[in-house]
Amino acid sequence: LLYSCGGDSTSDTVVEEKSEKTFIVTEETVNINGVDHFIKKIGEGEPLLVLHGGPGLSHDYLVPHFEKLASKYQVIFYDQRGCGKTAFPKDTSSINLSAYIEDLEAIRNHLKIKKLTLIGHSWGGIFAVDYGKKYPDNLEKLILVSPGPATSAYYDETFNNMQGKRTDEDTKGLIQAMMSKEFEDRDPIIFKKTVLLNDKVNLVKQETVEQLYAPVTFTKESANNLLLVSSMMEKNFFDYDLTTGINVIKCPSIVVIGDLDNVPFLSAQMITESLDNAHLEVIKSACHYPFFETPKEFNKIVFDFLDPEYQD
Repeated sequence: LLYSCGGDSTSDTVVEEKSEKTFIVTEETVNINGVDHFIKKIGEGEPLLVLHGGPGLSHDYLVPHFEKLASKYQVIFYDQRGCGKTAFPKDTSSINLSAYIEDLEAIRNHLKIKKLTLIGHSWGGIFAVDYGKKYPDNLEKLILVSPGPATSAYYDETFNNMQGKRTDEDTKGLIQAMMSKEFEDRDPIIFKKTVLLNDKVNLVKQETVEQLYAPVTFTKESANNLLLVSSMMEKNFFDYDLTTGINVIKCPSIVVIGDLDNVPFLSAQMITESLDNAHLEVIKSACHYPFFETPKEFNKIVFDFLDPEYQD
């Protein structure tokens, strides 16, 4: 494996009060495959590694909604190559799926985890599956939360579903924001406004988008990196089928979706049926962010999957 995680690593440990419980929180920046990666760990116990969506977003939006898991497990987040607090590589050609997979494998080695329990949200679900297809023996369990479209055809259908939910007012506001000088200059306030306008259609109650994104902040650099990563990774969604070769993944798996997700139900069903040992859970009255929209139902499903004997 080509990775480095020696003297270039920096680490901080703090104790935070979360939901009336105290969790140990550790943050570190470690050089993985030539890129400084930001890693955050919350809690103690069996490790669960969470992959954020995008491509191009960061882990921040997930943290408040996965703290419940930290009452029993160590929940690990990291920002993917070029995202959030992780550095943008000098070689832009390394923004590709293969490099992301090798980064994750190197992080597994750095954290000394024999087998990963992976939780992937949205794009992170696609990423998790592709990692599993290359390293199936390194997976303990797989949790796909609102996974991205299974095929390029479902990708197009998802986009159309999103457009159909967007109001004329929001469409106009989105266009105006993206054409503004402030957006061109990557002004953090305007940029975040644009992200929220674009993503609110992925919530049942669209007005809650500000609450979902409350933990997320942008700088000019991180905003620009998001757009670069997104555009460079877009080619992954042209003429693809996520289920090709997926049958090598034998670990217990679960696919969790909201019944109102813009990603077609048949896409999630296709992924579930293609996996060797998986089942599908559908949460009512949720769209693309069930951990935010229906946390009680979501947490119960995940806890029951990880430990059927778990008692809250």
